[in-house]
Amino acid sequence: MQESVIYQDILQKGEQQGEQKEAVRFCISLLNERFGEIDSSIIERVQVLNKEKLEALGRALLRISSLADLFIWLDGQESN
Repeated sequence: MQESVIYQDILQKGEQQGEQKEAVRFCISLLNERFGEIDSSIIERVQVLNKEKLEALGRALLRISSLADLFIWLDGQESN
């Protein structure tokens, strides 16, 4: 069973979804730490980012110093 292609595919997709959820949770945690309790509209925008963009957000938070900067960054990601 564990060797079947279908099983491996399902397992891989589950792992990817788990990694995605953890990356979202981590980014939201960083945002809350930096800016205080963030608005649900920001959370919704972060939740739709793919894993690569979530990693980029984590790096960008080293440079982002205001919510205005965050919105500019998020707007740039949505246009890509």
